[in-house]
Amino acid sequence: MSRDDGEPDVAPTPEPAEPARLHLRAELHERRLTGVRKLLQTTLLLAGEASGIGGPSIADLVVLRRATDTAVLRTKAGSLDEADALLRAINDDLDRLSVEEFLDEWGHLRP
Repeated sequence: MSRDDGEPDVAPTPEPAEPARLHLRAELHERRLTGVRKLLQTTLLLAGEASGIGGPSIADLVVLRRATDTAVLRTKAGSLDEADALLRAINDDLDRLSVEEFLDEWGHLRP
């Protein structure tokens, strides 16, 4: 097809969606334990890290809406290495995906 001026019709290029990072942020929140639970957590963490098999989750990974600080996603972050890897993966996706795409990808972690 062509326009009246003889030029071919060209479909407009859709504008890229805003990255989710503009609306969401990811943080690690320390798990607050007290008493015997804290002692058990610390013991398991030290034993797991020393043996190389990992330990219990040290923190929760939380994705928050920037405007309201409302939690959108929450999950246990795992051991030190797992928490770091998970935070990096989520931050990478916040940079490259739209909010809708990000929630489609990570929505199974709803609080």
